[in-house]
Amino acid sequence: MTTPQRKSVFIEKIFPVNLLNQQVYFENGGNPFKGLHRWYSRKPLSFSRASVLGSLLPADVTMEEFEYLLGLDKPRNNESELERDDRHQRTRLYKTPPSPERVKQVQALCEAQWGDKTPAVLDAFAGGGSIPFEAARYGLRVFASDLNPVAVVTMKAAIAFPLEFGAELQQDIDRWVQWVGEQAEARLNEFFPAPEGETIQNYLWAHTVQCPHCESTVPLSPNWWLYKRPEKQNLHKWCAVKPVPNLAEKRVDFELIKGKKGKGNTIQTPDGDFDPNDFATIGRGVGKCPNCNEVIEDQVIKNQATNGGLGHQLYAVAFRKGKGSLEFRIAQSEDFYGIQLAKKKLKEIESSNKSYLIPDLEIPYGHMTHERNATVDFGLGNWKNFFNPRQLLTLVTYVEIINEAKENIRAKLGEEKTSAITTYLALVLDRCVDLNSRLSNWVPGMGSAARASASHALNLMWSYPEFQGYQKLWSQMSKFADAYIELCELLGTKIDSSSLNLETHTEKSFYIESISADSLYHLANQSIDAVITDPPYYGTIQYAEMSDFFYVWQKRILGDIFPELYYTELTDKDREAVANPSRFRNMGTSPKDLADQDYEAKMQMAFSEYYRVLKNDGVMTVQFNHKDSGAWDVLAQSLITAGFEITASWAVSTENPINLHQAQKNSVSSTVLLVCRKRDPNSGSAWWDDLRPELARLVEERAPDFEANDITGIDLYLSAFGPALNVFSRAWPVLDSSGQEMRPEVAFEEARKAISHYRLNKLLNQETSGFDALTQWYILAWDTFQARQFPFDDARQLALAVGGFDITKDLKGEHKLINAKSGNCELLTPTQRLKKRAFSVSPADFSFTSAIDALHAVIAIYQEEQAIEPVRQFIKKTELLANDQFMKAWEVALRAIPHIRDEKKRIPEEKALADLWLAIDEIKAKVRYVTPEDEEGSGQAVQGSLF
Repeated sequence: MTTPQRKSVFIEKIFPVNLLNQQVYFENGGNPFKGLHRWYSRKPLSFSRASVLGSLLPADVTMEEFEYLLGLDKPRNNESELERDDRHQRTRLYKTPPSPERVKQVQALCEAQWGDKTPAVLDAFAGGGSIPFEAARYGLRVFASDLNPVAVVTMKAAIAFPLEFGAELQQDIDRWVQWVGEQAEARLNEFFPAPEGETIQNYLWAHTVQCPHCESTVPLSPNWWLYKRPEKQNLHKWCAVKPVPNLAEKRVDFELIKGKKGKGNTIQTPDGDFDPNDFATIGRGVGKCPNCNEVIEDQVIKNQATNGGLGHQLYAVAFRKGKGSLEFRIAQSEDFYGIQLAKKKLKEIESSNKSYLIPDLEIPYGHMTHERNATVDFGLGNWKNFFNPRQLLTLVTYVEIINEAKENIRAKLGEEKTSAITTYLALVLDRCVDLNSRLSNWVPGMGSAARASASHALNLMWSYPEFQGYQKLWSQMSKFADAYIELCELLGTKIDSSSLNLETHTEKSFYIESISADSLYHLANQSIDAVITDPPYYGTIQYAEMSDFFYVWQKRILGDIFPELYYTELTDKDREAVANPSRFRNMGTSPKDLADQDYEAKMQMAFSEYYRVLKNDGVMTVQFNHKDSGAWDVLAQSLITAGFEITASWAVSTENPINLHQAQKNSVSSTVLLVCRKRDPNSGSAWWDDLRPELARLVEERAPDFEANDITGIDLYLSAFGPALNVFSRAWPVLDSSGQEMRPEVAFEEARKAISHYRLNKLLNQETSGFDALTQWYILAWDTFQARQFPFDDARQLALAVGGFDITKDLKGEHKLINAKSGNCELLTPTQRLKKRAFSVSPADFSFTSAIDALHAVIAIYQEEQAIEPVRQFIKKTELLANDQFMKAWEVALRAIPHIRDEKKRIPEEKALADLWLAIDEIKAKVRYVTPEDEEGSGQAVQGSLF
């Protein structure tokens, strides 16, 4: 291969990070693309669109031009900053299809850059389809693939079918959705009897075990809330049930409690406020019997679950009368009669030739099902066991009806439309599966059910809702089929035609395959102009194990339509590119180590395939947001070994806005874009000692740019990995002084040191002289993680970067600054450290060894005495008022420790330091501080302020 003569692209020069940070938040809800079907860690559309265009458009495009091509209005002449912000907020990119004019301009620019106005774009880890969806909106030639059939079918529904059939297909979808609903009502009505005038919405169940002490049947639930919506108009109708012991009958009955909101989380009753949490029968896996008040150990519950299965007790029914509001009642005889009928009918199906409709499949040993969450410990060893008998009957009946509809559609509309319409019916069924299982959850604060797939796990719920199946479940879930016409609009499909508003569109412009990323045999060498991809993040999500929850149902409907997708009983776990330790049990060495090696090998093969199909002047943009340094090392090693160098990087906040401070646990909210090119084959090797100074310089140069784009905390460190790899990947291999090949982890270590140095200098206003290393680490821990709890590995890396500390020996053992267990570290409070005798609060015994010990002594005294004078006396007797390092540490701690507005959730250290600053004039005179309220007010400096 000769050295590629490549033209720079926009993303290698600049990227609209602030705009995207804003646009991403607009997508939290109301997005029909996300609502079509559950997929895990699907990236926002606006972010994906910018990634695609940034990787294709030439570098000489201005930011204003790029924003216009994304979908924003053109700026006015002499536009003010306020007007620009208003223009940015006025447009929601995810639901704004590019106009024909914009598409033409993009294609013209692509022709100038690539010699082809519809360059070929590839994503072989397409997952939920955000990247190919956005590429398709501009009429590009899109090649999307994924190993997982559930992902492939979702992309067919979201992209391929709207492009092929246009918006008119919505009428056919609606017709057959309605037909299935009518058939379901006729066939399932008898299994859901109700008193006259009632329309039942949900049945609320609790799993049960037998008490080993008194042999009572015990319903298990962490609380007994039914309804507690917080809106003012709902505060008079809070509702719950109260367990009523019935030892004589060896059971627990229930009483309905309804009334106005009481104090806190309670309901007013004539006998006083009632708190449903006080009657919990399980907590942290341990049960409690209301009849004998004895504890039921978690292992007893698991043994009963695996040996005979947990029981089920119906404890409440949610219903409406006419158009009235939601009401609740205790279960009665009619309800139990319907359940018995359903059990009888299900047994008939199991023993008939229709038994194939039931997903009667044992769950193979898996990481999510047997190790991390141990689903099988609670009797869920077979996919049919994820549902109670009537839930299962309801879903099986839907499958039977949809299969009948499929044959009718085939006879009337032909094979192609049958594929599309039946796929949408299958996706509606998946919605039903998601909300009508033993993994679903009742949310009393909403008065509705929550889906089973809400988290990245398969968790049994102790209490769970069942939908009324003959009418409510299908009619409510079928609303999501309306997403089809909205998707057509997002893609620019005309309402009255199956053609697109794109002159260049042809039916061959979008290709989707179910193929492993390490074997792209359908693509020729150097046939792709740009790869934009979002690879799996190590072992964060076990996609195949999770998607089996839907796959087993899809196969029973779509198996004959897409036989190439559903030829196996379950999804492929062996070829999946994730670190899955469960695949490497009993092999004589660490399953985790083997899983990590397997993941690295698969990622390297995948990037090697990307290298093969990418043109010599092509661009690859990789999205990655894992916070574990090992995952970054594997990703970078795979990229570099495959032959790529990193030419640019950007970090964009792509996760849902959650107040992580309140959780007091740190998390990564940003996705880092790594822009890659084929490395010059003549670049040769390099010496690490030569690269190190340049790497540190480049990282510190880029840090202010990242901060200007609201990249802070742990995200700032991760963003620094991009410029570090830019230096590290230009030549390969990189060798140390002895000629040993170095891994990318050394570049990340150097990047952490550079960011630590940069942040510390900024916090201290360049005054680093004499500041002890222990205090530096403590300050940087708060500044970096913005939380009390954070991963052990991150803490270790920061300790190495700052003072060369050993986490266990030094920070936990000698200085008693942290607690470390289960892969996490937690900063100890001053009171906890005082109890461990890390420092003294007696002026006679106190000695200044580190600024953080002095600060913690002051805080501990204040929190213990709840008074200012003891603190004043302590700092006077210990002469801390004259200690510049102590005063500087106070000032910097107030900057670094997060301020939480909710007084009840404020971090104690920050609150104590701020309270004392306000109360003690001698401190205020020496410590510069701006209260958050002052900072948001006039913006003017006050006495003792930072500025």
